[in-house]
Amino acid sequence: MMSRRQFREAIDRDAQDLRTLADAVAASSDHLRIGTDLLAGLALCGNDFRDQERQLDAAAWALRRAWLTLAHRPADTTPKSPCAGQIAHVATGDEIDFGYERALDASLLEGRGDSYVQPVRGWSRDLVVCRSGQAALAGLLRVAVGRWGRSQPMTVAHAGAYFETISLLDSYPDRILRRVPTRQGESADLVIAEPVWCNGQFGVLAALPRPRHALLLDITMVGPAHDLAPYLASSPLVVAYSSGLKLEQAGLELANVGLVRILSCDGQGAEIAADLRHIRGLTGSGLTLDELSALSAPWFMDRAYADRYTRAIFDNNRALARAIGTSSPLFEERCHPALLAGPTGQAEAPFCALSLREPSAERYRRLEALVEREAERRGLLLVEGGSFGFRGHRFELIEPEQGPTFLRVALGWRDGHSRQGICDLFAELAATPSFEALERVGTSARKARAKR
Repeated sequence: MMSRRQFREAIDRDAQDLRTLADAVAASSDHLRIGTDLLAGLALCGNDFRDQERQLDAAAWALRRAWLTLAHRPADTTPKSPCAGQIAHVATGDEIDFGYERALDASLLEGRGDSYVQPVRGWSRDLVVCRSGQAALAGLLRVAVGRWGRSQPMTVAHAGAYFETISLLDSYPDRILRRVPTRQGESADLVIAEPVWCNGQFGVLAALPRPRHALLLDITMVGPAHDLAPYLASSPLVVAYSSGLKLEQAGLELANVGLVRILSCDGQGAEIAADLRHIRGLTGSGLTLDELSALSAPWFMDRAYADRYTRAIFDNNRALARAIGTSSPLFEERCHPALLAGPTGQAEAPFCALSLREPSAERYRRLEALVEREAERRGLLLVEGGSFGFRGHRFELIEPEQGPTFLRVALGWRDGHSRQGICDLFAELAATPSFEALERVGTSARKARAKR
């Protein structure tokens, strides 16, 4: 149980982090001086920690607005096809020279790959930036078909559950791309794997088929620090791709971006990177000037900052999972991969997925309403909203067209008052002996308050 002193320290830590981001912006730009006065008007004192957390969220979005206001200026004054010699400058002052925006050179960001992508002895490493994680995968599939699927259908094994990956693979006719089972001992031209996936409940990657040409890893959920070394024995070409929107932008969602890390021990990595950049320009799946300028923010693809930020998110969600436990009479046990695989350092997730043991649409809606009501009653800042990886905490009832319904609770970067309270709330819910008993959650506290 955290003390008020620890709650205060969490507030101060969040405020200092925002000041650091603001100072980094000021140091990298001649046009914007946010500086350390970003939080000067905030009343971060007393014991109303939820109000202080709200103020910190407001300050974070104010920083985002200020940066994006500056970042979007170059595109406001630059045509999509500039005249010869017309140079654009992104928000950090770097020059960008291009003929057509759809073929925009992203080397400004890709040059950060030397410090961002983990080095592996004996392996080359390349980084390619696309407009989204899905654009990255779509481009990689086009490159793979062009290289290995010209004479016969390319076989693909998909170990995972992400619905958009499944839909993208299904969009190819069988004469071009043929799905095969993911059984161990089998082989496929291309293996696409998600180290951790969620389809109502979590799964963790186990044994894989043998890739004849390449292993593609979707590391969006497990974060940029995910160790790629264990996969290198399976293929001379390992490509780790991700959406860089979720966990790698300090929770501020500056722009959609897909990051492709290419590791090769046989010399073909540079060719794959060149092919992917070519496809990116042909299909317009690269960054726009607006997006490139926004992502020139100094904290994007900063290795040390990304590791600190994601570590806090994973630690918070792991704490929530442990508070829920594996023996709840209300929830299924697979709410987080740490409860499946143990503390291996690889079984990470930026949220918990709560599946009822006795599900129904009506019961899930009652659970959603109860969480909202109890968060308000307990003075917790838990916002209803989608996605994950933010500075604060969110929850959302997920009702997919295909697959089971579940409640996603995504704890963010911030610890302290609300983080502790959310863990306490769900520990209490998890210990509830039956769904019918949920309505009594908080009753004793309300009666005690009424007596006072």
